[in-house]
Amino acid sequence: MQLAKIQMQSTMAQIGFTTRKPELEIQQPQTELNIRQEAAVLEIKQDPGVLSIDSSRAREVMGLRTPMQFSDENFQFAKQQLMNAIGQISEEGDSMRAIEHKGNAIATLAMDKIGIVPTPLSAPSSPDEGVDISFQARPVEINIQRRGMKMEPVRKAPVFSYKPGNVNVYMQKYQQLRIEVVGLHVNQSL
Repeated sequence: MQLAKIQMQSTMAQIGFTTRKPELEIQQPQTELNIRQEAAVLEIKQDPGVLSIDSSRAREVMGLRTPMQFSDENFQFAKQQLMNAIGQISEEGDSMRAIEHKGNAIATLAMDKIGIVPTPLSAPSSPDEGVDISFQARPVEINIQRRGMKMEPVRKAPVFSYKPGNVNVYMQKYQQLRIEVVGLHVNQSL
């Protein structure tokens, strides 16, 4: 005899879910650097040069003398005239003493003295460019002071934007257990 059988069928439950991912946005605004270059200081220093103008040679050539130069020249001229006079007097004395030579020494001396003209002071010759000009430049001093740069950055905080995600859970299929009695004469479902 055949017995009745119990037949069981089960269906697993199925869970369904939908998700939305979270969104995180980060924006970083640019930092402002504010770089400022300080102007350098340039100092140029030069002492005045020395200009020398010597016109003494030109003045002398033109006959223009300072009182001291004029006195010196007169002194030299008088000294030379004195030396010439002493020499001439000595010569005259020598010629008068020499009686052994025939001739009239006094008459000869008188003839030599006629027409003596005093020697004038030195007259200027033609003026030339006797001006000496010299210039002595002083060195140039250049000083540079670097001031560098100044940086004053303004930092900006990042900007966050966050949208949270979510998970939606639902039952797609419920769990089921189906029991059936299967047999010769019994067919019933529970």
